Amino acid sequence: MGFSLENFEYLAYSRQHEAAARELMDLLSGLDANYGLPGENFSAKPLGSVLPQELNDHVVTRIAAAISCLFADSELQFSQPGFSQMMLMHRWLSSLFAASPFRNADHVVRAWNMRGQGNLREIEIADRDLIKFCLLYSPESEIPMDLDAFWAHDKVLVASLCLALLSPRLLATPVAYEKREQILPWLAARLEQIDDLAGLPAGILHDVYMHCSYARRADKHDIKKPINALIRRSIARAGLTPLGASAPALVGTIGGKPVLLVVVEWFSAAHSIYRTHSRTLEAARELFHVVGMGYPGTVDDAGRAVFDEFIEIAPGEVLQQLAQIRGVAQDKSAQVLYMPSVGMFALTMYLSNLRLAPVQAMALGHPATSHSPEMDYVVVEDDYVGDPACFSEQLLRLPSDGMPYRASALADELSLPTQIREEPETVRIVVAATTMKLNPDFLLACQRILREAKSKIRFHFLIGQAQGMLIYPQVRRVIGQFLGDAATVYPHQHYSAYMQVIAGCDMFINPFPFGNTNGIIDTVGAGLVGVCKTGPEVHEHIDEGLFGRLKFPSWLTTPTVDDYVKASVRLADDHAERNALRRALTGVDAVQTIFRGRPEIMGQMLMAALDAKTSMD
Repeated sequence: MGFSLENFEYLAYSRQHEAAARELMDLLSGLDANYGLPGENFSAKPLGSVLPQELNDHVVTRIAAAISCLFADSELQFSQPGFSQMMLMHRWLSSLFAASPFRNADHVVRAWNMRGQGNLREIEIADRDLIKFCLLYSPESEIPMDLDAFWAHDKVLVASLCLALLSPRLLATPVAYEKREQILPWLAARLEQIDDLAGLPAGILHDVYMHCSYARRADKHDIKKPINALIRRSIARAGLTPLGASAPALVGTIGGKPVLLVVVEWFSAAHSIYRTHSRTLEAARELFHVVGMGYPGTVDDAGRAVFDEFIEIAPGEVLQQLAQIRGVAQDKSAQVLYMPSVGMFALTMYLSNLRLAPVQAMALGHPATSHSPEMDYVVVEDDYVGDPACFSEQLLRLPSDGMPYRASALADELSLPTQIREEPETVRIVVAATTMKLNPDFLLACQRILREAKSKIRFHFLIGQAQGMLIYPQVRRVIGQFLGDAATVYPHQHYSAYMQVIAGCDMFINPFPFGNTNGIIDTVGAGLVGVCKTGPEVHEHIDEGLFGRLKFPSWLTTPTVDDYVKASVRLADDHAERNALRRALTGVDAVQTIFRGRPEIMGQMLMAALDAKTSMD
């Protein structure tokens, strides 16, 4: 099946509710499966004479208008299964309105207001419309919501809504960003009161778990604690009991080596997790028999070759997959469970809450603590650690050269001629980031750089995942709100095109509070020098560590926003200083330091942790 705009409009406007809702679900499911792209079976014919540059707005506006009509109809109601299914697609429903001139669906919500027409600030919704309210209330909504009153009325419903509001990748507008700041501590304090995951949109829990890292507040990871508690209850209900709490004499060996069981999420040659973690795993085979497990569609031949043996995770529900991994751990007497990243998929989030080996460790493929009592260690390079108090796990601190990266499979495309412009009329500042890293604090700092620099500035935003008819228009709009016509915003593009843009710029600045790793390698490899902001969290301190390895002067690593703006302005205005730094410290040869090191140290430290556990037992 596919989505036809004309068919959806006919069904919505003729009040054929069930058929219209099914058509809408086809659209949302297609967007979800294609990262916001409409998919091959999407059909929409323009009405009248529409210019090519107007086509996207034209189509999105018609979709949002038809949804408005459908939901405003008092006779439209959702069953519980229908609501649960639609709630998993909440982010795309929100994005349809955010990408349209409506910006949100508040105009529809007001149609249900029991306080009367035209009352914009006092909204009272009848019980029968609360489910529709939850589906249409979005991160961009400006209607105030009394969370405490809603919780007292129906805690499962408001918890579902809050999880949906926390889950999107893009929360860059002031309204959306501050909504997350408000909801995170509020929900973290209450979510564990929900008895069972069954009533919640469990399919988006891992998005909440992962995307909280992009928030501003210091307690942003606390939301993981009740999520973990709910997951442990689900695991217990499924009858999955822990294994390997002790390490008796290392009876589980293969070829005389203890078994290191590694569960990966994305682990293909083109993915950053493979580039950052494959060499240490290869080296660990000297001491361990290394068994890899992962999804067949996310691990390619290069990823599989890292392990002594690789076992595909079978299709099925997450608890079934967890049972499979538990079976492998038991059959092979796994002594160490290790995950290069946690939280990109639901499975690793569950796995971090079940004891399957005497020693359980994770690395920082997604750089943040798990807050799970079942995770013993986090493996991290010493110069990446900010404040150890940000972690619930014990730190296995590698030396700064203890996790050398593998060059990208596309590394040949780094070999671009460095284009140093001596005194450019307009200084080109590149920002390489994903949609998650955009936020008002960072964009306000960009605005200040634009205003305070003596040089004329033009920003070039290379935004990963900014694609399709919904996400790219939103990204372009929010950056434009802060920087006007002083910014060029590029849609998600192929690596070679991305590197061509970088090579044509004069400097870079890193986003904050969540910085860059591979973005630094790309920009410095292409011949640029730049500015970062450091802090206590590992995802901001990594920038400081990499700048140190690259021998960048200390003033380019800044502790405050004021210092960040000041350093960026200095780098933009002083062409001679900037170009001297570029010639001395950047280029393909400069980033080779990141690819050199001692990958064997991680295996040695895991073995030492296992020995310590054995002697303790």
